[in-house]
Amino acid sequence: MDVSTPLSDMKSVICPNCGASLSYKPGTTSLVCEHCGSSFDIKTEASAAEAQKENDLSAALSAGWQAAQTQGQAYVVKCPACGAQTALEKNMFSSECAFCGSLLTVQPDARTVANPQAVLPFKLEKDAAAAGFNKWLRKLWFAPNDLKKRASSDRFNGLYLPFWTFDAATETAYRGERGDHYTETRRNSKGETETVTRTRWTSVSGRVSRAFNDILITASRALPEKYLARLEPWDLANLASYDNRYLSGFKAEVSQVDIASGFEEAKQVMANAIQQDIRRDIGGDEQHINDMRTQYDRTTYKYILLPVWLSVYRYGNKIYRFVVNARSGEVHGERPYSAIKVALAVLVALIIIGLVIYFTGQH
Repeated sequence: MDVSTPLSDMKSVICPNCGASLSYKPGTTSLVCEHCGSSFDIKTEASAAEAQKENDLSAALSAGWQAAQTQGQAYVVKCPACGAQTALEKNMFSSECAFCGSLLTVQPDARTVANPQAVLPFKLEKDAAAAGFNKWLRKLWFAPNDLKKRASSDRFNGLYLPFWTFDAATETAYRGERGDHYTETRRNSKGETETVTRTRWTSVSGRVSRAFNDILITASRALPEKYLARLEPWDLANLASYDNRYLSGFKAEVSQVDIASGFEEAKQVMANAIQQDIRRDIGGDEQHINDMRTQYDRTTYKYILLPVWLSVYRYGNKIYRFVVNARSGEVHGERPYSAIKVALAVLVALIIIGLVIYFTGQH
């Protein structure tokens, strides 16, 4: 049975037809019941503009950003091995950490947490993520023969990860040096004429301006930044106002990076771009930046959730992860190498090089 029934403003994730739990169906605006097959539309009065609303950063830094967010009850379990804090539904309990695969022997704690402002709902189904994973496995060179058995695609977990976005209008005063190349002709110690390149340095100063929009900073500490950076870009234009029904059937990590720390990381991202602007402004063939002082105005932020499919597996004594952007399908994975296969490949390469040298020497 597939009865499409609006749940209007109800935040319930319980099927009104049979009492079973409902799950959000990726790529739709519907909740589905796996027990009776009923389907329910997620209807909300929240507009797209609310999801994109920029919040005053100065006020959040002075008063505590949590005060600016609506509060919600969550059942949070903390992994004793990796420290990940995952929010689960009340009737949901995982015996295994989604981030490191360690066994969880603690029960979730009920706590009040700040709800995100917006969420980017899942778009890819689990099967699509698994297909990408299996395709990636088939392309691996020098992988152990039993890797496919260890890295099972049926162990994918759907997770929402917390992120900050920051906006700022910046103006930077700088001091530096401009280097212009020129050539000189001279005689070397042998009396031969040669041309050498030298650099003429000139002190410079100036100002550059740049506006930044949606600098994305992870509020997660469960996954290294290098994994998440490779999943970009995200289609943030499709953010939806936060609704707990989009999380139904999935897990969500609780923010472990406060807004002040997040903004410091964002400022470093901005500084890298500003340095490029300064070098272009200085011009010449080389540039030295001796000092730069940036003023940040019109600073705003959003606290959002982004979706990933995550598979964790152990090989030997090491943990390996495979992450899929659940919107675009972009993937990033870790893999082990077979020492025997690598050694054989090196041996074959050495034999080929030796044969080439031998036959070359015969002519």
